[in-house]
Amino acid sequence: FGPQERWTSFSVAKSFTSTLLGAAVKDGAIASLDDPVTKYVPALSGTAYDGVTVKQVATMTSGVAWNEDYTDPDSDVAKFLNIAPVPGESQVVTYARTLKRESPAGEKWVYKTLETGLLGLLVENATGEKLAEYAKHKIVDPAGFAGDMFWMTDLSGGNIGGCCVSLRLSDYARMGQFVLEGGQPSGPQ
Repeated sequence: FGPQERWTSFSVAKSFTSTLLGAAVKDGAIASLDDPVTKYVPALSGTAYDGVTVKQVATMTSGVAWNEDYTDPDSDVAKFLNIAPVPGESQVVTYARTLKRESPAGEKWVYKTLETGLLGLLVENATGEKLAEYAKHKIVDPAGFAGDMFWMTDLSGGNIGGCCVSLRLSDYARMGQFVLEGGQPSGPQ
């Protein structure tokens, strides 16, 4: 790769999504991390996510059963983006409807790409902007990225909050510096 080409992040995108969650809280679009996730994603009502807080989704302690085994073709992580889209519904919600609870919320940590996807949808619903758009004015522009960001979408058209931001390698470094500096706009480039 040359300095102008973009590299796909895979799970590094989770850091972008969580940063945008913080921005949405700071902006007042999300009142509290203690709010129920269903306040911002009402489509999760009646699922295993009932009674789960935004913080518990953000910390992957929802208590919802999930298999993130990349070697297992029958794992949740292998199947969730292949679920047939339901018109007007995010694919992460469609898949979340199939999940069951395995422990009380807040008691057990399990790494779940789906939950960062749910956070992305939550941020989109709270801010009224697609994740990539919100990222542009909350991260990309203030951090002074040299290139454009590409954020992959799922089959329902939503940005995948748990995966697949593509940036120049230098812009990953800019993101790190931006976070180290407390999210303050960078000086002259």
